Amino acid sequence: MYQDKELSADPSTAAFAAAVYAPKKTDRSALPEFVARLKADNVSVAGILQESKIEAGDTMRTIDSVDITTGHRIPIKRPMQNEKDCGLDVSSLAETTAILRSVLEDQPDLVVVEKFGEQEQNGHGLLDEIMQIITEGIPLLIAVPEPALPIWKDQSGDLGATVGFTADEMQRWWLSLPADQSIS
Repeated sequence: MYQDKELSADPSTAAFAAAVYAPKKTDRSALPEFVARLKADNVSVAGILQESKIEAGDTMRTIDSVDITTGHRIPIKRPMQNEKDCGLDVSSLAETTAILRSVLEDQPDLVVVEKFGEQEQNGHGLLDEIMQIITEGIPLLIAVPEPALPIWKDQSGDLGATVGFTADEMQRWWLSLPADQSIS
């Protein structure tokens, strides 16, 4: 689990936070658990979660983006013949961006994004939609792999909070937001 003295959940920070995890080491179930808690409290949560799995007989993982609001699954990465190939389906990634664009109209209480991969780190993928959500002032929680934290801080102007990847820490951040931004 990510541990850093710079962890912050100060209400005076912008209404967005990076939930930092160690790739291949962190239990990634905390983010869906956090989302489920908020939904149980009738908080309007939108965005995308990712589900990674290995199908029977396969040796490589597949990744689906899951629309938090509808449960619609979008296959964004499939196994490739050559392990060095990425397997990212760019057309499916475009479908995922539509989910994030819709939150600008719907104005949920919180947007959760479990995607800050190579595309976003290089200024592509979902980054424009993520930055638009921040600009609109809609609270956002984004999962960021620890090695990419400096890139995220640079892209976000180092304005948001940084929290550990546990449902409790995410909840503390959420509850630290001013009442007009955090509804629970």
